[in-house]
Amino acid sequence: MDKKGPFTIKELKNLSTGTQFWGKFLIVEKTQRKIKDGRDIINLKLGDASGEVDAVVWDNCKVTGEIESGVVIGLLADVGLYNNRLQVTARRIKILEDDPFDYVKRPEIDAGTMTANFTGTLNSVTDPHLQGLLRRIFNPQVQNTFFKAPAAKKIHHNYCGGLLEHTLAVAQLCAGIAENYPELNRDLLVTGALLHDIGKLKEYEMKVVPEYSTEGRLLGHIVMGSELITSQIKDMRADGLLFPDKLEWMLKHMILSHHGSLEFGSPVLPLFPEAFVLYMMDNLDAKLFVFKNKINENSGDDEFFTNYDSFFGQNFFTYRYQGDKEGE
Repeated sequence: MDKKGPFTIKELKNLSTGTQFWGKFLIVEKTQRKIKDGRDIINLKLGDASGEVDAVVWDNCKVTGEIESGVVIGLLADVGLYNNRLQVTARRIKILEDDPFDYVKRPEIDAGTMTANFTGTLNSVTDPHLQGLLRRIFNPQVQNTFFKAPAAKKIHHNYCGGLLEHTLAVAQLCAGIAENYPELNRDLLVTGALLHDIGKLKEYEMKVVPEYSTEGRLLGHIVMGSELITSQIKDMRADGLLFPDKLEWMLKHMILSHHGSLEFGSPVLPLFPEAFVLYMMDNLDAKLFVFKNKINENSGDDEFFTNYDSFFGQNFFTYRYQGDKEGE
C-alpha cells in the first residue's frame, strides 16, 4: 500500500505485521491496569467511521494530553500479532481538538429515509389502544433522542442512529412474518418490535461514546422498558382512556421475554407466538449484523476464515459467492 497516511481503521487492518502507521481515531473504550511485572498498561478500543480495532499503550509510549474515552487522538503505532490476532502497539499519542462525532460510525441507510420509515411503521398500527400508547411514548422529544441513540455499547448497532436502524429492521421483519402467519396479531407484534428496546434510552448516557447510566447498570433496559410501558398505560387510564388488562400483560411480556432466555437477561421465556417471533427477529437482526461486520472487518491471514473469536466462540467464513460474475 503506497499511502503514507493518515490511515483509517479499515485500511490499517490490511497492513502487514511490522508496519508502522499513523492516523486519527476516536477512543471508544479505555481500560487501565498493571501487569505481573508491575508495569502500567492501557488497553484502548479505537474507532472511526470505517470500524474499530484494539490497541495497547505501554508505559514507554509518549503521550501528549489525557487519554480518555470520547476524545480524538493522533496515533503513531506499530502493527503486530498477539495470539494470532491483529494488535496495534502505540508509540506516540497526541490528544486532538477534532470533533469526535466526525469519527463515529453511522448507519448505512440515510437518516431521513429511516425516520420516514419509522413514521410509516408507527402509523401502520391501527389498534386504537396500541396506537394511543405509541403516540404517548414516541412524543417529539423522545423521537429526537431515539433517532440518535445507539442500540448497544458493544456487539451490534453500537453507534449513533443504531437503535433506530435496529428497531426498524426488527419491526419490518415482524411485519413480514405476520403476512405469512395470519394467526399472528400484526399490530401487537409491530408494537412490541417498536418498543422492545425503548428502555435503552435510559440504560445509556447519550454521549459520543455510549456509557451505561447508573440506573441502567442496576436495572437493565428490559426491566426499564416494562416499567415505562406500565407508567404510560397508567397515565392513559388516569386520562379516562381504556387499555385492556390482558393486552397490557401481553405487551409487557413481549418486552420482558425478547432476549429469549434467562441466560441472556430475560426474566421470563416467550410464552405466546408474538413474543416468540419478536425474540427470533430481534436475535436475527443482531446476529446478521455480527456476521456482516466480522466478514467486512476480517484482519486474519486465512483466505476463507476470520481468526477465532473468543467472544462468540467460533471462526467466521468470509467468502461471499457472487454468482456468474465469478465465472464459476
